[in-house]
Amino acid sequence: MSVAQWKRIALFIEGEEDRAFAERILKPRLQERYNEVRIQTHARTPDEQLRSHFRSLKRMGSDLFLLVDYDRGLCITAVRQKYAQRYEPHLGETQVLVARPMIEAWYTAGVPHQNPFKASIPPIVESVDKQAFAGIFGERARNREERIVLLQQILAVYDWGLALQRSESLRYCAIKLGIAE
Repeated sequence: MSVAQWKRIALFIEGEEDRAFAERILKPRLQERYNEVRIQTHARTPDEQLRSHFRSLKRMGSDLFLLVDYDRGLCITAVRQKYAQRYEPHLGETQVLVARPMIEAWYTAGVPHQNPFKASIPPIVESVDKQAFAGIFGERARNREERIVLLQQILAVYDWGLALQRSESLRYCAIKLGIAE
């Protein structure tokens, strides 16, 4: 395979919970389209270092996306514009993907109707923030150690098709990444 045919993508995500989701749910689907899939956290990376990464990836012809939480407030377009301006000229608005309102909604979206958590999942999860997530999954979602185990258990039973139905923001991002129609 020539270098010209080699396809790579880099997905910059906020933190470790986002990384776990991306590694387990997004990466296998991206590997069907790309020869190389890199997932990196960006929350604690200085802006200049991120710009340098983006510049290098752009020069190599890599696809790259920045995944951020919506966190309420601005409209989604404004969130995309904010990050695109912050990292211009290396990152465009279309490369900013927004989890609405945050990654907890995407985790919740894929929990099957019949689940080991005995959790009742709303048909639409676009309002599931950290507090709502804790309300759905109880004390396990509040305790740091138990939360990590809970998230891994959710990923183990994750229903991708159901998640795309329940979360408009996940479906939009999956379409942008080329892993959903």
